[in-house]
Amino acid sequence: MNIRPRRWMIFVLAGLAALVFAGVVIGSKLVAPPDVASLDAATENAPMIPLAQIDAANGKPARGVFAQITATGQFCMWDAPSAGSPAKLGGCNPAEDPLGGRRLSASLAYEGGPSTQAVSDARLIGIADRNVSSVAVLLSDGRRLEMHLRAVNVDNGTYRVFAYRFRRHDLQGGVGPVAVVALDASGAEVDRQPTGFGG
Repeated sequence: MNIRPRRWMIFVLAGLAALVFAGVVIGSKLVAPPDVASLDAATENAPMIPLAQIDAANGKPARGVFAQITATGQFCMWDAPSAGSPAKLGGCNPAEDPLGGRRLSASLAYEGGPSTQAVSDARLIGIADRNVSSVAVLLSDGRRLEMHLRAVNVDNGTYRVFAYRFRRHDLQGGVGPVAVVALDASGAEVDRQPTGFGG
């Protein structure tokens, strides 16, 4: 498999109050990030485009998955309580290359940690190339969680979006999500991105 260097996506974290969130963003080619202050201002004004929903579970309410195309030329994808909420987690890539040169781009956010035993909520959102047939999360105990893919059209491009809230049984016994993989129709792996979560 041809593994490309990683591109950093930009986190814009707001309105987290007393919650302690950590996030792992998965990208590809290293590029100079845009000015954070300009990007932050641009995300305040760009329309929030609904893509998917993160189901309620573990006593936590449902959340939305949204995209923004900013005036600074970024494609941003967020996990947020609602379209109007300033408390959003995710990241941005250039709008001309939302996947960062890969077949898959995903963001993992979790509350608590750093060990999985101390995580009270963990969510994964992501976007894949339209030709990706399936996406799975690999857990540190060898299990695979298959993601539901939803076709979306954003900024004249067609992609496949996924969103998942980890259930308590997913992370029992110190198990953690170690990678996200994209597969083609034959079941062959076409991209793999580590989460950075130690498990």
